Amino acid sequence: MKKNRIIAFVGVCAFLLVVTGCNTKESKLVCKQTANGVDITFNVGFKGNTIAAMDFDYDMDLSSYTDEQIGLLKEQDFCTSVKSAMSSYKDAFTDCKQNITDKHLKVSSVLDVDKIAKNILDKMTTPAKTKKELEKEGYKCTVK
Repeated sequence: MKKNRIIAFVGVCAFLLVVTGCNTKESKLVCKQTANGVDITFNVGFKGNTIAAMDFDYDMDLSSYTDEQIGLLKEQDFCTSVKSAMSSYKDAFTDCKQNITDKHLKVSSVLDVDKIAKNILDKMTTPAKTKKELEKEGYKCTVK
């Protein structure tokens, strides 16, 4: 009798672990695109089928620019430029940073998932659907 209770208890505990998400699979989608000398990368972290985190990197090759041109670029606010160019994500940009090193302009930002445009999030309900959406926009995605 005691043995049956222990088996039942273990079964209930295992069921609760699965139901409460302790078994939720984490995955990461890395999507890259190169256009006009600029490499753009989205990193999308999932917990199950829910986007848990997203960040963005922008890397522009400045090897054909003169030092004077690079000096002028250092005075520009590329965080604002990148945000306005990506209207569906612009409200989500947080902690945006830019720097120029080794003849590369780099802009990076964490994206607040709760502030990404709803029409975009509605299309990104699973890793597979997110991959499909970003690939429609010209990105090549891999799941890690």
